[in-house]
Amino acid sequence: MSLQIRPIPFMACLFTLSLISSGRAQEFQAKRETDRVDLFQNGKLITSYRFRSGTKPILWPLIGPGGTRMSREYPMSTEGKKEEHDHPHHRSLWMTFGEVNELDFWAEGKGKGEVVLSELSGVEQSADSASVLAKHVWQTTATVENATPKAVLQELCRYTVSGTEEERIIDCEYILKHADANAKDAIHFGDTKEGMFAIRVPEAMRADKAGGQILNSQGQKNDDAWGRTATWVDYTGRATFDNEDVFGITIMIHPKSFGLTGYWHVRTYGLFAHNPIGVKHFFEKRPTETPNKPTGGYSLAPGQSMHMSYRVLLHRNRWTPSEVQDRYSAFERVPMRLN
Repeated sequence: MSLQIRPIPFMACLFTLSLISSGRAQEFQAKRETDRVDLFQNGKLITSYRFRSGTKPILWPLIGPGGTRMSREYPMSTEGKKEEHDHPHHRSLWMTFGEVNELDFWAEGKGKGEVVLSELSGVEQSADSASVLAKHVWQTTATVENATPKAVLQELCRYTVSGTEEERIIDCEYILKHADANAKDAIHFGDTKEGMFAIRVPEAMRADKAGGQILNSQGQKNDDAWGRTATWVDYTGRATFDNEDVFGITIMIHPKSFGLTGYWHVRTYGLFAHNPIGVKHFFEKRPTETPNKPTGGYSLAPGQSMHMSYRVLLHRNRWTPSEVQDRYSAFERVPMRLN
């Protein structure tokens, strides 16, 4: 599938850090490079939407207050000191799932699925935010036996940066639907823990390291936060081993998002993910709750869609539950934009 680039209106030009009509300099900007779109605040990079890393588009780096890099560098870079080189499919910030029509989009390697950019639809930039809108295709990987990949899902996504230099916001919104508008069969999402919206936190922030902590909206911490339902989770700790300052990454799920009552695949070793579909693996670790276990998996019928919205906050210090809840209350009032 060839990549399409739609014309971008002048005021949203990817190549120009322009002025808004009032004459006031835009605080947020976007610039297109050959392999990515860079999103800036006051000329400082916040993140880059990368068209391809491994088998999928990702956001990397994630840069928080004071220019602090707030996701693991590996495998995009091998320069990160004291980083574990495990799970090479954990790439900064990404969106995939481990079983779609029995195809694994979560892991990487032979026989796995891939998510490809099919259309870069445009950007918006203003004094308040900058965003990129893109279309992705979830498809089989071409092989010698099958030279033409088969499309499984169509994805529309929008990444929007806003906030302040001390509290950066990245809103991530997705719509998934059947790749074949005329299909008769549903797309089946399996009951697996491997998914879906995810970040790999910096090595020094890990909750199994000194000072690292996971806290969710139910008050559960660290290992006890894994496999739980929560409206938000805050992952805090040092961003680097040579600096004692504490930073945090908060992920919130919008109250109207598909899978609001899904489970958090958040690990003390640094994986930070929300899974709106999987059930069985989470309850295997909590056998006393098994009798009340809900049903996992999901069938996406032709003509239907899955609409998901997450907010990521990059911040200093370890927030109290009430401080995070105040920010979640603000997020609740933000309408989902895609349709």
